[in-house]
Amino acid sequence: MQKLPGQCADSAGKGGAEMVRRILVALAAAVMLSQGVALYGLAGLPELAGVLGVSFVLLVLVPRRGAAVSVVGSFFIATLLVWGMISGLGLYDKSCYRPDQMLVTYDIGLDGQRHVPNASVTMVQPFGDMGAMSADAAVPRVPREVLFRTDALGFRNDADLAREDVILIGDSFIQGSGNTQEDTLAAVLRSDYGIPSYAMGAPGDLVDYVARAKAHAANHQAPVLVFLFEGNDFARYDGKVRRLPERYVRRMHATDIGKFFRLQMARFKDTEEAAHVRVMPMQGQPMAFYGPYVEETRREQSKAGPRFEPLVQSLAGLADAVFFIPAKYRVYAPLMGAAPLPEADWLLLKNACDAAGIPCHNLTEPMREAAAALWTESGRLLWWPDDTHWNRNGVDVAARVVADVLNDMAR
Repeated sequence: MQKLPGQCADSAGKGGAEMVRRILVALAAAVMLSQGVALYGLAGLPELAGVLGVSFVLLVLVPRRGAAVSVVGSFFIATLLVWGMISGLGLYDKSCYRPDQMLVTYDIGLDGQRHVPNASVTMVQPFGDMGAMSADAAVPRVPREVLFRTDALGFRNDADLAREDVILIGDSFIQGSGNTQEDTLAAVLRSDYGIPSYAMGAPGDLVDYVARAKAHAANHQAPVLVFLFEGNDFARYDGKVRRLPERYVRRMHATDIGKFFRLQMARFKDTEEAAHVRVMPMQGQPMAFYGPYVEETRREQSKAGPRFEPLVQSLAGLADAVFFIPAKYRVYAPLMGAAPLPEADWLLLKNACDAAGIPCHNLTEPMREAAAALWTESGRLLWWPDDTHWNRNGVDVAARVVADVLNDMAR
């Protein structure tokens, strides 16, 4: 029987509506699947885009879409239940060996890490970062009790930012990784020198420091100081700006479920990280050094790349001074009879700061002098023996230098 024109149009309309419905259902299910995968924190944007694209095409074409959509929905619900279990039972926190791990989060606006605001954690940290990387019994492990308290912005301070506070911007050295609250640089400047100070310290690099300075210190009346660490602040800067989808993925990685599974995955890579931990005797006392940071001190040429100088230039008018924090090996190499080290990263930073008109200060010589004196006097160290970060002794040296610089500024 021949169909009338109206019937053909109705059939075409129904077919078109069915296709639209099929596409919308497939898209919703594909988004749900990729979101569920993102929450586990193990996939980047390219992988998630692949999951989204492939699942969408398959869900449009598969004959039994209902069953496929049900499977996707079940996976997503199961993921939410796992997330709830990890958060409710505190499984991520129980997997952490230091408090800043517990509290780390992601600021999607500034595209950088900071910590959960207005939080306080006290725990016994059983070892430093290299003690966590390696199971080698030769790595000296030093337990210490650590109080870690954050302010309203998620930085490690006892009080919120005040107009008179000197702002310190940097990475985990300024955050005070491995040290208790009263042994951070900002706290020591305040307690020992009467200098009100505020730490904007969190894992990151020069891109993050510039972003923090622009966001929080642009109109600040007191001095703003920026600290660059030789070990990891001179990696190559490629100039790439993360787009919103990439930032969203990083935000998913910072959820409890994302952090938990990323931490478990990192433990599978412990063998690779353990190979980077080197134990060297310092006049008979074992001390751990992180291989990549040792190699950084030996570079004849910095690998920071052409974007480094413009980033330093962008601090002009924002930063009143920049400080170079040497790696542990650079400080202790002379005491171990090592050959003189090149100064590629420091010279790059100094030249960039000179071009930008920003005073720049190198902590290497004050640290070396104090390290030699303290070791000769009492066999004590400026760095934790199992950590890439300085201890209270090292913080005291840095605080003295910073206080002298600030006093010179005030004259």
